[in-house]
Parts: sequence; structure tokens; C-alpha cells
Amino acid sequence: MLKLKQIIVFFGLLVFINAQIFAQDVTTCQNNEPDSTILPVAISWPDNRDKQPLDKKNWLTIQQLNQQQLQHAVWVDVRSGNKNKESGLDMLAIPLHQLSGAQFLFDKPVILVGSGFDQLSVNQTINHLRKKGFKHIFALNGGIYEWQKLHQPTQLRQQEITAEEFLSGGKTIHWQIITLGLNAEQLATLPEQPVKQFAQTQITASALKQFIHNNAKSSDDFIRYVLISPDEQTLKRLQQQISFADSANIIWLRGGITAYQHYVQQQTKLSKHAGQSLSRPCRLTI
Repeated sequence: MLKLKQIIVFFGLLVFINAQIFAQDVTTCQNNEPDSTILPVAISWPDNRDKQPLDKKNWLTIQQLNQQQLQHAVWVDVRSGNKNKESGLDMLAIPLHQLSGAQFLFDKPVILVGSGFDQLSVNQTINHLRKKGFKHIFALNGGIYEWQKLHQPTQLRQQEITAEEFLSGGKTIHWQIITLGLNAEQLATLPEQPVKQFAQTQITASALKQFIHNNAKSSDDFIRYVLISPDEQTLKRLQQQISFADSANIIWLRGGITAYQHYVQQQTKLSKHAGQSLSRPCRLTI
């Protein structure tokens, strides 16, 4: 009888202990706490100072397109993901990696339209397709961003770019960066050196516009300046004070340097921990 009581007490304790462990695991999972076995990774900040060259023979500007080309060319939207928004053109939508299988385009004049920030991959794809015999394939310089500048009302034009677009576009676009209130630590994470740094106390609409006016130069790049604030809150405040709606080649970095840093950190973690779980899985442990 005594042994039976001891066995019952033992199993009772075992159930209680496992219940506590289960509750702790559930709480950890719900709080999405990182697994302590996954060590932090060192961030190597990207460097876009040396721009990747594009093959000029592959690219056409809006100004180079005549009316016949606009009407008779086959326009193909090659933007990735679900980005095929209303563009003002009746376009085919074919991902870049599937173009080589589109044999019906083999002998037709084709103009590819990317995001404007994917020019390196578009350029590489055109070179590959021409080797396979696609002789009349080109891309629109600036992609959908450039097209919309001519075909959308000023208030609907894209005024911001994402951290991903900033990083990928910076590989080929010779834009200039203007920082607005960034500290030394934040400046050190930028992929290229800013042409001008404004301290928080120096930021005024007149000072910024005067600098841009004094440094205006002719350029083939569809974006001339990228304005970078510390964070989203500061960005919105500055946008209320400073408007560039009439300047199609000036754009803001969405979320500021904080969003860019977060994007690079996330991409680094995904790369370093490929195949590993970044958070503790929800499981019952008994």
C-alpha cells in the first residue's frame, strides 16, 4: 500500500514538473523569444561605392523611344512578386527567370520594364537572352518608376523607396545621398558616402533646396538624390515641412536609416542561419 502511494506521488510530481516546462515553452513561443542557442551575428554593412556598369546597348530611355516603338513593341513587366500594378500600358507579365522559355518573343521587338531598382539583374538577363538569339530585346531605363513619372499625376508619383530598393538600386544608379540629422554611428552603416550631411539644427526647406539647386548637374540617372532621415517619425515630419512633389528625381528612403539597418540585419540573419530556426518552436515536451 505504501509503495502504491509512493508511485502515485512520484507520477504526480512528474506531471507537475512537465506542466511547468510546457507552460514555460508556450510562453516563450508566444513571446517569440529568440532561441538562446542561436548566437548573434556580426553585421557587415554593404558597400555600393563602386557602381556596377550596365551595357548601354541594352537600355532605352523614354526620350529615345519613338511613337512607333511605343505602339508596336511588346512590353513585358518583369517586376518580381505581386508588383504588377496599373502602369498605363497593356503589358505581359513574365518573371525574369522565365523569359528564356518565352519563344513567341524570339523575333519580336521587346522592351522589358523592371522596378527601376533591379537594373543589374535585368541587364544580366538581356545579355543571356541575346546569346540565345533574342536580338531585339531591350529594357526601359528607370523601369516602371520612369514610365509613371510621365504618365501619372504629380501627386500619385512614387515619393519613397524601400530599404531593399535602396540597396539593390544603389549597385548601378549614380544617385547622391543627402542625410538629414544622422549621427556618426548611423552614417557609418550607409552603403555609400553622402554628398551632404545636414545636422538636425540645419534642416530647413530653403537650405536643402538651395544645396540641390547649386549642385544641379545633367545626368542620365532617373533618380538624382536620395534623402535619408533617422527614422519614420522624423521622415513624416520632414515631408510635411519640405515638399519635392515637383521634382521627380528626388526621393526619400522609407523609414529612414533605421529601416535600412533593420533590413540589412534581417537579411544577414537569414543568410547566416539558413536552415536553422530563428525562434524557439512551439512544441509539447514530456
